[in-house]
Amino acid sequence: MRVTHIDWGQLPGPARAAVESRVGAAYETAEMTTGESSGIATLLLLPDGAKIFVKGLPVEHERAEELKKEAKVNPYLPDYAPKLLWHLEAGGWRLLGFEGVTATPWADFTPDGNHLEPVATVLRDLSTRPAPDVGLMTAWDRWGPYCDPEAEPLLTGRCLLHTDPAATNFLVGERTWLADWAWAARGPGWIDAALWGFRLVLDGKQTPEQAEEWTSTVPAFADAPREGVRVLTEAEARSWEDWKEYGVAGIEPIVEAARQWADFWS
Repeated sequence: MRVTHIDWGQLPGPARAAVESRVGAAYETAEMTTGESSGIATLLLLPDGAKIFVKGLPVEHERAEELKKEAKVNPYLPDYAPKLLWHLEAGGWRLLGFEGVTATPWADFTPDGNHLEPVATVLRDLSTRPAPDVGLMTAWDRWGPYCDPEAEPLLTGRCLLHTDPAATNFLVGERTWLADWAWAARGPGWIDAALWGFRLVLDGKQTPEQAEEWTSTVPAFADAPREGVRVLTEAEARSWEDWKEYGVAGIEPIVEAARQWADFWS
């Protein structure tokens, strides 16, 4: 579900005051416009040149629990995940403060984009990392409702998954960052590359054939069981089709890309 954004100045005073007790009262702000899962997404620019990215949701929001999970997993994430500096609740809001990074607003996933190899490098590394034992959801928790029960072994594994490798979550500069781990999970190491393929079609306007060339540069994906990829991509497409049925505005291009990628593997 998309979340309604507010600007920093609209955040309740007690919440802003709690943040200022951590960072000081002298700062400038820059509003982020690419996130779909945060009620507030603001970059704080401090006088000493430091940057802190603040994201948050009202504590009563149905997705606020995701922020708790993101805070819990952050200490165990690879060094290409921005580090969590603090988290707090004040003024009816749950807020997380991350180290701000210097990079492009989001990655270029187009066929000729120069960000594809840096992103693939991150996904190659991620596909080999074991998931920490911090109560993460499993891939089956996420996609099982859209699968035949007999498919569960295909989506079972022990690797750390990001599960949302969208262009807006990769920040490419002198180094490549992968942000927004609210949906971190445990499962087979090839899953993020499979989801990246869908995003190459959606965010990069690539054909499925072009997307497969890039996803196959991730060894875990190249060696993945085709039936597992088929099950996963079909489940992802069905999940977006469900959101369309709920009447989520502007979701049609996402549904179309997810279906195109899934049909390629059917």
